Amino acid sequence: MNAYLGKTEEHDVFIQLALRDFTGEQRVFDIKRRPTGKPYAVDGPCFSFADSCGYVLCAVSRGEIGADLELSRSAKKYMPVAKRFFASDEAAAATEENFFELFTAKEAYVKYTEMGIFSGMEFFSAMSGQIGDVNIIKFTDGNCICAAASKTEREVNVKWIYL
Repeated sequence: MNAYLGKTEEHDVFIQLALRDFTGEQRVFDIKRRPTGKPYAVDGPCFSFADSCGYVLCAVSRGEIGADLELSRSAKKYMPVAKRFFASDEAAAATEENFFELFTAKEAYVKYTEMGIFSGMEFFSAMSGQIGDVNIIKFTDGNCICAAASKTEREVNVKWIYL
């Protein structure tokens, strides 16, 4: 199995399981990186991987997808990020309670577009649930706040979050 994230073998196993569950195929998917750094499965479905505070998420789709998750926690120390990197409507609406909901939506879109974290995040807003023709799906799973960005998916059924 090839490690693509350089973090842990468990992450790679987790991604392989998510890809197999989605496709029903019992093979080892060849994982490569695009020039932007985004991982992809050669001859496989699209996926996006995220981890935060010991939790991991792998969103798998027929079409391009970006996903992010954050552990639900106090965002007091992150509020300056909202003022600097959120669109004006998001910055005005940001609170310690909803910061990670806003941030995960933005990061899911950034992963979808491969534009890079903090590369123009202040120029788009994810508050409406759509950016152009890209759907932003927000959801929670236990202590995790999650979001996915996709043109093809309007709903995400998450099976693959674990601690």
